[in-house]
Amino acid sequence: MKNHCYRIVCDHLNLVLLIMSFEGRDVVDFYEVLRKKIASATSPISIDSYRDYLLDYLLIDAEEFFRLIEDNPEEEKSEIIKAVYECITEIYPQFNLEFVCADLNSQTLLTLNFHGLSEVMKNVWSERVEKNPEKKATLLKGIHSIEDVNSLDKYLRKNLVGQEEAIQSVMDSIKVLASGLNTFASFFFIGPTGVGKTQLSKLLGKRYSGNFFKINCAEYSASHEYAKLIGSPPGYVGHSDRSILAEKAEKSSRWVFIFDEIEKAHPKFYDFLLSLLDDGTITDNMGRVLDFSESIFIFTSNQGISDLKLGKQLGFSEKKITYDESNDSILESVKKNFNPEFLNRIDHFIFFHSLTIPQAKKVASLALMGLPVKKTKSLLDFIVKNAYSQEYGARNIERFVKNSISVKIADEILNKRIPKKKGTLYSCKITGNEFKIVDTENSTIEDSQVSGA
Repeated sequence: MKNHCYRIVCDHLNLVLLIMSFEGRDVVDFYEVLRKKIASATSPISIDSYRDYLLDYLLIDAEEFFRLIEDNPEEEKSEIIKAVYECITEIYPQFNLEFVCADLNSQTLLTLNFHGLSEVMKNVWSERVEKNPEKKATLLKGIHSIEDVNSLDKYLRKNLVGQEEAIQSVMDSIKVLASGLNTFASFFFIGPTGVGKTQLSKLLGKRYSGNFFKINCAEYSASHEYAKLIGSPPGYVGHSDRSILAEKAEKSSRWVFIFDEIEKAHPKFYDFLLSLLDDGTITDNMGRVLDFSESIFIFTSNQGISDLKLGKQLGFSEKKITYDESNDSILESVKKNFNPEFLNRIDHFIFFHSLTIPQAKKVASLALMGLPVKKTKSLLDFIVKNAYSQEYGARNIERFVKNSISVKIADEILNKRIPKKKGTLYSCKITGNEFKIVDTENSTIEDSQVSGA
């Protein structure tokens, strides 16, 4: 053991508690003790007893800690133990009971250091970096710790409206990737147009690795067109050219790929994808194995939704058909239109909700970010009225803001008209379904001052 220890603040006891610090091999040995303790259980294990065991072993002067909380009400005592346990598992994430159970369930023995990154994964990374030094930067990017996971979760919820369940499903899978229990994942996003399927993919690509690539599947409607991605076969024009996926693989093995409107691709295209979904690799036209083993593959579809006749009455009842109540029939349509070999390789099928009017207003508010205009209720109402519909969702909102709002503000800026009240945003007025900038005056700032000369 090292002489130094970790310190955590326990507000309930007005104490700074000391936690044992392990050397490299000791953490693996104790992890094995915990693993065997859970594996050998023949009856259900109390979570409280596991926490007590962990605290008793890792807290320096644990006996004094348990003596101090002994007279507390049972509920409060449990909360104190839980809070200290969570602090310990932040320092030693591999000692978390959920992690140990996941390890046992997968029958995978991970020898972890105290940062929670498996030596196996470290060796894989080192080997790849040695083979291709250009990949080093992107291999070291991404989501590796609980702080990274929480930051991504917060980022997605801030920038995507009305899809909390979809975000949660994605984040559950990201946690598995971050822990090293898996290296790649696949999602099938199902929902009507304009509800955020592509937007979530873009946001994930930006934060997961910085590498994002969108494949429009309507361009692969013929049986041979998948060659655009891996190159033309021998004897065909362009055979010697580097393929699209070869260029991506040379840059990194960590990407977020979105296959947009996958139902529009030729059925042969699904067969082409099987290798990617099996192990994250694919062979190109030159016989090279392209490595995407740390990537996320996303397929979007609105398959089955057009058949629902949304908004129409169901039989003789007054109840109307809605998308959010039709997930089972939509999934049936998906199963009928995609071969089982393809569908069985997808990790998660995620449904996206249709947006409400208040949620569409939040989307409009996000679209206005960066524009120097006051976000008034009348402005948001104007945008939603003209750009949102049940049929197309919020897809047109960003385009409408660009064409009808941004252009008016640009006119003011280029004509050197500024808000009368200095240091404020532009004010607007909606008259007869028309957007106008109001309360401006000509700027007295000279061009040389504006340019900083």
